[in-house]
Amino acid sequence: MGYPDDQLARGEVVKLHTRPHWKEGVGPVLWFVVFLAIGAIAIAYTTRLDWDPKPWLILAEVVVILALLMWLSVIPWIRWRSTHYVITDQRIMWREGLVSRESRHIPLGRVNTVSYTQNVWERIFGFGDMNIDSASDDGEINLVDVPRVDKTKALLYQLAEDDRLRRTSAPGGDGT
Repeated sequence: MGYPDDQLARGEVVKLHTRPHWKEGVGPVLWFVVFLAIGAIAIAYTTRLDWDPKPWLILAEVVVILALLMWLSVIPWIRWRSTHYVITDQRIMWREGLVSRESRHIPLGRVNTVSYTQNVWERIFGFGDMNIDSASDDGEINLVDVPRVDKTKALLYQLAEDDRLRRTSAPGGDGT
């Protein structure tokens, strides 16, 4: 059982599970291709040299290229793949990290305001940043590059309203 299934309460249903917009994964892929090409060209050029310490130069090139690949490609890709935005019928969950994790959960009943921002570029590609303010001690959650941010906001408001109605119509709630 993977995330978020292992975090759900009994009867809780996932309504949306997404990660930041795919554009966050484009940069790491491009850096990977660029540095792989640069590394291949550098090593091919170095192998043609008639120079005594050539193996050490090739080893240095490989180490530098691998370090750049890790720093600019692999780590950002893993960070993107390990960031989760989850909305259930009871709460909002955000988690990021693979080795060390950070996670925040806000019950839908505690959501005060939901706002989002989009510039022209973000509107064209259908994503934006969402800010969810809550009445809980956690304060707020800022979700970056949420896909279909306008539809996500509408879903969040609908689920919050459904949660409020469910609570007031439950035995012992305000509606009985």
